[in-house]
Amino acid sequence: MGEYPTSEEGLKALLSPPGGKAATWKGPYLEAPSIDPWKQPYVYRFPGTHNKDGYDLFSKGADQIADTLDDIGNW
Repeated sequence: MGEYPTSEEGLKALLSPPGGKAATWKGPYLEAPSIDPWKQPYVYRFPGTHNKDGYDLFSKGADQIADTLDDIGNW
């Protein structure tokens, strides 16, 4: 679609078209919701906290608390 999904649209925008964008959406881009090894959904942020010019995609890790040392992300 030429842009990253917003944080509000999240990774769901890769499974089905977000509101008002069906005309430019060419997905689905994922086959199923992405689940981390702790059986929790991955966290997506755009704009990113760590990647200011892009997005953050991460697992909250074993403690299931975002922004702690055990997070596993794309930064």
